[in-house]
Amino acid sequence: MEADKIKAKQEEELRIVHFMIALYCRHHHGGKELCPECQQIADYAEKRTLHCPHMATKTYCSACKTHCYEPAMRKRIREIMRYSGPRMLLHRPLAALRHLYYTKIKKA
Repeated sequence: MEADKIKAKQEEELRIVHFMIALYCRHHHGGKELCPECQQIADYAEKRTLHCPHMATKTYCSACKTHCYEPAMRKRIREIMRYSGPRMLLHRPLAALRHLYYTKIKKA
């Protein structure tokens, strides 16, 4: 049962991250598909999420105390999240509000 919950969390996080990368890519690089640069970031994020040792206890990667992304990729994903995060309120409001809620609880 616990493994199913972790798998579901991973899948949800991957869906949200991929959506955010797609939002960023459409605005900055055009096109409906991810450009090679954004696809590389999406693949990297998926790899890190699927191998995360903290998935059972964390809420989101952005709230995690362990930064497992290499510095260059961390910088790129933060740029994407800064752009896409506010826009999630228009595109996926429940996901955005849930993220804000859990981030606030984790910091408290």
